[in-house]
Amino acid sequence: MWLWKQTLDLKPTRQAMRVAITGAAGLIGGIVHDHLTALGHNVTGIDRPLDDWLAAGRNTDDENARNRVDIEMDLTSVSDEELSAVLEGVDCLIHLAADANPSNDDTSMMRNNIEPTTTIFRCAISSHISRVIVASSGLTQVGLEPLFNEGGPMHGRMIRVEDGIAPTSTYGASKIYAEVLAEMHARIHGIETIAVRIGTVIPDETEHWTRGGRLQATAFLAEDVRRFFQAAVENPIDGHLLTAAQSDSPGRFLDLEPGLSILDWTPVSWPDSAENLQ
Repeated sequence: MWLWKQTLDLKPTRQAMRVAITGAAGLIGGIVHDHLTALGHNVTGIDRPLDDWLAAGRNTDDENARNRVDIEMDLTSVSDEELSAVLEGVDCLIHLAADANPSNDDTSMMRNNIEPTTTIFRCAISSHISRVIVASSGLTQVGLEPLFNEGGPMHGRMIRVEDGIAPTSTYGASKIYAEVLAEMHARIHGIETIAVRIGTVIPDETEHWTRGGRLQATAFLAEDVRRFFQAAVENPIDGHLLTAAQSDSPGRFLDLEPGLSILDWTPVSWPDSAENLQ
């Protein structure tokens, strides 16, 4: 079941594209939606029906969250015909909707991550979408981290995408599935795809300073979320890209290549205090 909500026409810019975002009512989805809209892109927000969203207690403190949802749609039950109709004419699809809690059970990961991502790519083909950007996670490699700790055989350098995968949860495995699906669709179907291992995005960014540790080391500040996704939507790529994306925080242990070079984006200089956040 889905519902189209009438929105005002956006004034296009020279580079304006039609962009659809799943998970538009979420924290990351909201940041990306607002930024791309401000740039003049024609953005369609997709998220679950309001009652389901409220029951999940997801990003409910953001008073503007529901204003970013043009299509109320349950991706776990939508038909290909319904989703393809919504995606008709879209140039770039950003797929952020997922169960992002690694502690949830396997059934949830299958229902909310693996099956909807499969549907998204299948409908991207039938809708002739040029580019799909799909959210992955650093938890695809979390099992490698002991190798890079002090005393480990790879200590002294950052973890790169080419170092391989080592999930420790079904959530991490579901994100590897999304990465593989993205690569396959680029190779076989000719869709431009980006699979991005997203850093830690939180509503109150001052916590990166007050809590420090891994939270700060994996931080993805809102300004860098804007910079990365703008580059991912607008800049040329050749086929498929797999990359990590986060801020250049103290203690960062993930290499941000090849995304930095291919997408030509740069994180902001890390603020010396929370008071200097952009």
